Amino acid sequence: MDIRQRLLAAFEIEHKDHLSAIRAALRGVEASGEAPDLVDVHRRAHSLKGAARAVDLPEVEAISHRLEAAFIAVQRGEAVLDGASISVVRRALDAIEDVVAWSLQGGGEVEIAGVLADLDRLAGDRAAATAPPPRPAPRPPADARPPVPGPSTATPTATRADPRPARGRPVDADTASLVRIAAQGLERLSETASALLPEVEAQAGLGEQLRAMRQEWRALDRAWRHLRLQVGRGTGRGGVAESVEGRGPLPAVLAFERRFRALGGALDSAHRSHDRLLWSMRRWGGGFQQDMRRLRMLPAENQLSGLGRMVRDISRSEGKEVEVDVRGLEVEADRNVLQRLKDPILHIARNAISHGIELPAERLALGKPPAARVVIAASVHGARLRLRVEDDGRGLDRAAIRRQALDRGLLDPAEADDVPLERLTEFLFHPGFSTASRTTELAGRGMGLAIARAEVERLQGNLTIAEREGGGTTVTIDVPLSLLSQRLVFVAVQDQTLAIPSADVVRLRTTAADSLFSGVGTPMIRIDEEETPVTALAALLGMEAPVLSAAERSLALVVVRAADRRLALVVDRFVATREAVVTAAEETGLDPGRYLGTVLLDDGGPALVLNIAGLMPLPGSVLPPPARPAEEAPPVRAHILVVDDSITTRTLEKSILEAHGYRVTLCVDGREALERLSEGMEVGLIISDVEMPRMDGFALLQAVKADPRTAETPVILVTSRASDEDRERGLRLGADAYIVKTRFDQNELLAGIRRLL
Repeated sequence: MDIRQRLLAAFEIEHKDHLSAIRAALRGVEASGEAPDLVDVHRRAHSLKGAARAVDLPEVEAISHRLEAAFIAVQRGEAVLDGASISVVRRALDAIEDVVAWSLQGGGEVEIAGVLADLDRLAGDRAAATAPPPRPAPRPPADARPPVPGPSTATPTATRADPRPARGRPVDADTASLVRIAAQGLERLSETASALLPEVEAQAGLGEQLRAMRQEWRALDRAWRHLRLQVGRGTGRGGVAESVEGRGPLPAVLAFERRFRALGGALDSAHRSHDRLLWSMRRWGGGFQQDMRRLRMLPAENQLSGLGRMVRDISRSEGKEVEVDVRGLEVEADRNVLQRLKDPILHIARNAISHGIELPAERLALGKPPAARVVIAASVHGARLRLRVEDDGRGLDRAAIRRQALDRGLLDPAEADDVPLERLTEFLFHPGFSTASRTTELAGRGMGLAIARAEVERLQGNLTIAEREGGGTTVTIDVPLSLLSQRLVFVAVQDQTLAIPSADVVRLRTTAADSLFSGVGTPMIRIDEEETPVTALAALLGMEAPVLSAAERSLALVVVRAADRRLALVVDRFVATREAVVTAAEETGLDPGRYLGTVLLDDGGPALVLNIAGLMPLPGSVLPPPARPAEEAPPVRAHILVVDDSITTRTLEKSILEAHGYRVTLCVDGREALERLSEGMEVGLIISDVEMPRMDGFALLQAVKADPRTAETPVILVTSRASDEDRERGLRLGADAYIVKTRFDQNELLAGIRRLL
């Protein structure tokens, strides 16, 4: 990069340090009423001015010069650092931040005329009298976009051409090593890398088959040796020797043996070659994916640096004063993840400003500083990105949330007084749910939080709201750093393989059942000097708790964590830990509150990936038992026929139903289902897709209801057809329930099955 770009990069870090220190000094004034270290803030304003001149940012230089003059006036007693003055200084600091962001990344104009005028008045026009003469903007580089129409840079509006290096200019080694590629090409390459991973793991499954074949061959070899000895004994005194000379039946046997041995040698060679190939594929495939992940990783600042300016613009439009503190933007995450998080964060910030932050006069009456504080902080925890949006406003209005929930029928009046805060906050995510007394262009319709959570869930993440200690609200977003793949821990639960993101797993542990002790209605175990509640993962998913026979006195525990809470989940056994590509829950019709999505296993079947934060019980909940005695085993439930041409949908529905004790038969289309029924197969209920080859679901439904032998069999249609016409047609033909896949909720399906059976 050229010298100016190097200077800009250094200035980007330096100016943030100065702005942060001055803002902290202003907060100290508001908190204690005592004057700040005016020498330090004056020095910082002076340093900002000099640094801005060095990097050729005349707008920042002009603002910094007037800030310096204002602080001199305060030092001399010519001005007072009261609430109004602090507000002027804050707007000046915001303007500096906005101009620097604009200079580095482009965007709309930054209006600074009002800020300069206010600073001049604060400094008693001292700044205007001593201001450096305006300088023209530097000549735009050859390939820069044309300047935004407006006044020149000598006027109090920042409009400058894009500071990218010019075409034809000699470049240094750093610039020469960079290449621009289309985002679509990068996405396709990423998809290829993601698709490669399960193929490598499938090779591992082939290796297991080869290993099993070798073991079987060795068993056959031992049997053959024994048989050969017996055959040799039966040929006479000469045994095998006579047979070799052609006087017995063994020449053909020996020829078979030679072929058998050659086959064994070839099998050994194939297995060794496969192991070498698998090692190489894992090495290069894993390296390829890691390189792709690194290529997609960008500092959060690349996508989120403009948030401070956007939040300030929103607050001004509402007549509120807000100091924005954006932290941690140096952390890196997948470019696509960061892009998709901008809108959720903006929705959350709008919500905080409109509903949570008070007007300056109201804050002063409450003993608060007139300027509210919004913190947007990014951090990395394991393989996940955490974004926190925090404000010091009025906080959650529990009474208003409770009233709105009662009015909308979301809350039973009998439990309204005792409902925990965690459940109250969940109501805020219902579409159309709002406690605002008025609707503005920015907020009040009750859709912002619902939209934000939906987008976060599409990113396989979680969004939660909590009260901030000391007043205000904290909203936390937790998403994977990358969507290319995740490291998952696979566990077995009632013949079903489930996956848990390793970022949510604290540890795996096998412990004696009698090591549990009783908490307040909940079994507990002490792990790492911390008492952790224990429950069965099966029961948490709505299945029966596992059976613990007298001979089985140990429990396999997966200790998981969500936010600051831990839970030990009892599973049948640990299966494996590996990288895998997760298909989002919305693409498979799963409940995103319980599942992040699905992942393909080595055999090609899907496994459900659990959403630990969504499954975590509310504080104080009575958890299902971790196990039950063998004599309490439930009877096998009804027989269900599942008809769907999608192998993924069939397998998922089979897994869900069998996990809840039902016996399941699968068919690929309506004709196969009708053939099985005509052969006398008895089922208690039919679940069918609509769009299938040979015979669709409507035709199957009509045939089932027309046959006296099956007319009373309940039929549930689960389909992607969401139109009212299709729904009416299905119900008219006799469907007992009609569930749309895009809004598929397994609890709705299970509740319908229980009702019909």
